[in-house]
Amino acid sequence: MLQRGRWRRVNNLSRGRTILTFIGIILGYFIALLDTTIVNIALPKTAEYFNRDVSDISWIMNGYNIAFAVLMLTASRIADQFGRKRLFLIGLILFALTSFLCGIAPSLDLLILFRVLQGLSAAIIVPVTIPLAIGLFPKKRHGAVLGIWGAIAGVASASGPALGGILTEYFNWQSVYFVNLPIAILSFIVSYILLKESYDKTASKSLDISGMLTISAAIFCFTLGLIETSDYGWSSFYVLSLFAGSLLSLALFIVIERRSQDPMLPLSLMRISTFNASSTALLFTSIGTSAGSFLIAFYLTSLRNMSVLEAGMTIIASSLTATVFSIFSGPVSEKIGGRYLASIGLAVITLSVYLFGSLDADSSRFDAVWRLSLLGAGLGISVVPLFGSAVNNIPADKLGIVSGVTNVARTLGMVIGVALLATILSSNMKNELTTARDKAIHTIQASTLDASMKDGIITSIQSMNNESLQEVNAQQKMTLEKVMEQVDQREKEAFLQAPSQKQEAIKVVFEHNREQIKQLWSVINAEIRSDMAKGFSSTFHLVSFLLIPSILIAFFSDQRRRKVNGETKRTAVTSH
Repeated sequence: MLQRGRWRRVNNLSRGRTILTFIGIILGYFIALLDTTIVNIALPKTAEYFNRDVSDISWIMNGYNIAFAVLMLTASRIADQFGRKRLFLIGLILFALTSFLCGIAPSLDLLILFRVLQGLSAAIIVPVTIPLAIGLFPKKRHGAVLGIWGAIAGVASASGPALGGILTEYFNWQSVYFVNLPIAILSFIVSYILLKESYDKTASKSLDISGMLTISAAIFCFTLGLIETSDYGWSSFYVLSLFAGSLLSLALFIVIERRSQDPMLPLSLMRISTFNASSTALLFTSIGTSAGSFLIAFYLTSLRNMSVLEAGMTIIASSLTATVFSIFSGPVSEKIGGRYLASIGLAVITLSVYLFGSLDADSSRFDAVWRLSLLGAGLGISVVPLFGSAVNNIPADKLGIVSGVTNVARTLGMVIGVALLATILSSNMKNELTTARDKAIHTIQASTLDASMKDGIITSIQSMNNESLQEVNAQQKMTLEKVMEQVDQREKEAFLQAPSQKQEAIKVVFEHNREQIKQLWSVINAEIRSDMAKGFSSTFHLVSFLLIPSILIAFFSDQRRRKVNGETKRTAVTSH
């Protein structure tokens, strides 16, 4: 009895240590992902503080995202070679330091520089969290571990806009960076004391410098090219040069890896069909996610006239449901296989994006929330099984580099999604706003206003451009104000020229004209909002069709299961 009680205490102590170590890893993962969303809501205040425009401020996000994508694969390989715990701790130190520097940055240029360094730090942290976390638990618990890991990603995404809005509202924009410090320090202390070191035992200590440089250059050129499409267009020489540079760097990388004795990315992994399918499907999930964050945010702020904070609190619905479904999808996928859940999840994502297309200018907040919740369910159902399939169908020693590849796929999927959505939406919106402007002119011509006043209003409407969706609402307001100024000016001129006995009648006529113009403008505004909604609708529908192949791809992300002595087993990993 005494021996049994001592064993139970030792076992409980070991279990408590494991859970505490897991929490330390998760905290580091949490803050790295938190900073992809918490900063966005503080950008308007940051722009106001530095007195800079939106295009300059956007590099606070872009710099972080580019650095995050570029270094992730290299960091995964270095961690495999020289110690995942060691790299994780270094990443935490750098992340805390760069967060502090961002908070005290005296200029926007320095803030962007520190954000780039912060992105590099996050790229060190994120990919090693999967191999470190999975290494703490037996294989039968890996599904549950990945479920919690996916849920934490959902919590980070959900809490980012809300926490960022609260900190910015009640403190200042710098606080969104300072909040990282206590979490990073706590994660470092726990991990330093409790976490055990792990390596890829098959990896040599020689660095594949050429491979690291070429793959980093390929990802950098590709990511930067996608980001710059919004300013330069897909067919510009600058963007095409970046894409060409990416292809050339990728080709050089493949040549180098084929000849290398110790490649940073063993190309044998690329011959595992389930791994390729998992990575590709993860890329598609991020494209679907961008439809439910980037594009729906535009819809809520431009058509529903929500504030950025209100829009962020609405979009949280998808992250919350993703969190809930992630918790259950990991263990379930371990039992029945990831291929079914992944396909179902991507089908739900595709359906939800299509349903976004049925939102119109007068849809309620609830109409957006339940669609966002459906999207979150699809993400929660699919993402964790896809990561699980990637992990379970590769040699255990390659877990670190595989984590890097899958995380890069997700990151690139988000960047690709935003670039595609921005391009498609811009094209659709130009067409719809041109139609709306023609309708407005026809409505004015059919009104009972006198000819000279019609001409003045039509001239004002024709001067409205439709180059930027963000400026449409402001242009409508400015155009109305301009029209009213013209009416006031004409009233003054008529009042001065008319005899005193007719001045009162002139006031009545022009007051009637103002009321008529306001009513007319209400009709015009409704037509413009309706056509803008059509632009969003056609964009959502097109993207949903682009997502359909991912349902089939996800089905090949995991091996089929077969019964062996009453237990469910995966078939052997196949390579092509």
